Amino acid sequence: IESEKLEMERIALDVHAVVGNVTALLRDRIEAKALALRTEIGPLPEGLIGDPTRLQQALLNYASNAVRFTETGGIAISVELLEDSPSSARLRFQVRDTGIGIDAEAMSRIFSAFEQADNTTTRKYGGTGLGLAITKKLAGLMGGHVGATSVPCAGSTFWFTVRLDKGAPHRAAAPAAGTDP
Repeated sequence: IESEKLEMERIALDVHAVVGNVTALLRDRIEAKALALRTEIGPLPEGLIGDPTRLQQALLNYASNAVRFTETGGIAISVELLEDSPSSARLRFQVRDTGIGIDAEAMSRIFSAFEQADNTTTRKYGGTGLGLAITKKLAGLMGGHVGATSVPCAGSTFWFTVRLDKGAPHRAAAPAAGTDP
């Protein structure tokens, strides 16, 4: 990523599958903490083209942090359409939690590599401080931005936007008349 040699795939992308994969990867940790999980995906255009692996990694970074820093309550993952044109769509992915939150001073640096809110966070919760920086880079490579809001002891909301191209929807071909399905 840093050398700017990461090539983004341009293939058919199913946002529902991306969100489903992220929740499946985290399900055991969510259940072990008895957290509530809610997902909400608004209406989206068909035929989105992008890099599902990189999109999943960006969302997984946010959702993993939400699980790590939330002891009670829950996590909500949402996707909404911000802009729709004939050739592309801009989407916003958001992860909201009821976790420990982040103070205003730390918010200014958390998207930098190897940064966390403070050293006690690293000792108590672990992590490298790279997930948010990676998500910022990935969102940028997908034509988007990142941001967050947080209230200490009340939770955080992390979001990123991406611009995805649109292509012809991929549909299964109907069997020819007189052939077995």
